[in-house]
Amino acid sequence: MLAFFILLFGLTSVASSAGTGPKMVEHRGIWVTRWTYKSPEQVREIMAEVAGAGFNAVYFQVRGQHDAFYRSDIEPWAKDLTGELGKDPGWDPLAVAVDAGHSHGLEVHAYLNAFPMWRGEIGPDVSKPLHAWRTNPEWLVADLDGTPMGLNEGYVYASPGNAEVRDRLVAVVADIIKRYAVDGIHLDHIRYPGEQYGRDLPAMAAWESAGRPAFDDWRRTVVTEAVAAVQAVSSVPVSAAVWGVYENRWGWTEVSEGRNGYFQDADAFTKTGAADALLPMIYWPVNPGGRLDFGVLVRDHVARANGRHVYAGVLADSSVGIEPLIATILEARKAGSHGVVVFEYTQSRAWFGALKERVFQDSAVTPPMGWRSMRHHEQNTDPH
Repeated sequence: MLAFFILLFGLTSVASSAGTGPKMVEHRGIWVTRWTYKSPEQVREIMAEVAGAGFNAVYFQVRGQHDAFYRSDIEPWAKDLTGELGKDPGWDPLAVAVDAGHSHGLEVHAYLNAFPMWRGEIGPDVSKPLHAWRTNPEWLVADLDGTPMGLNEGYVYASPGNAEVRDRLVAVVADIIKRYAVDGIHLDHIRYPGEQYGRDLPAMAAWESAGRPAFDDWRRTVVTEAVAAVQAVSSVPVSAAVWGVYENRWGWTEVSEGRNGYFQDADAFTKTGAADALLPMIYWPVNPGGRLDFGVLVRDHVARANGRHVYAGVLADSSVGIEPLIATILEARKAGSHGVVVFEYTQSRAWFGALKERVFQDSAVTPPMGWRSMRHHEQNTDPH
């Protein structure tokens, strides 16, 4: 019954398990990218600092471009760790993060880039295991003329419409769940790279087999199917970082949309139960009546929770100072968001003291996910 009222009323307070008084019910996360850490000592320092600032969850990146920042037999060790793709760094970042995070009472969510295959103008070196870019060039997403996406300064993507690409993502998640006591799986870049992509040969064959539905609808469907497939193998909550603007219903100029520009249907993610939480990347300030107003956008995303959670993604921009960050956190609370997630550790750490004093002064626990408890109960009582 307590969980029901927490879910119904959102931000509130409950008695702490330690008996030390009430705690707020609010998810307070922070993204820690793969470029942030190079040693076990750095990971431990990050976890201690984050906990001291009043956060209760860390989104710790362990897959950037079909590589691994943990022990994997599926994908090679990341080049960022040693300068050599596939080289064992002699330590396990995810294992250290889980151990250190839990010692400070933090949730540790394994943060994965879903579809980026490689980054940069030079392809991956030979490694053991071989990188997917070398073993499966047919996985590359193609443009609408059928030309595979080429290496560039940014990411080259694997195709969401290719079932083998989605299967690889599921295998990676299942492996992480089996090996590590993570508290969640977090999917970023869970979308197409743009509306001009998607006609690679395996995807077109799958589209033909599906009966040639409207191509845009089909692209949205396969992205949602990728999230649902991860959910099916996950014993922990699954969240997705989603575009800051779902659909531009306000007539703003020069705005890209998650649903129509990247075929990421965040509403379907929660409506179908594929995702337990959405983390909309609303990286604009509170700007009442103006273009890309944070308040308008966070309310729009909260309206699409569909009985799941929405944790507003907020930007820590070192070039403009802390006040916009504080304002977005307060606005997210007012809008009924179940919490916030700050992007990202490096830019925000200088403000940890101010965050603790002004918005995170009371300790907090993540709102419970009652539907997951029911799902677990149904699985354990299924006579089949």
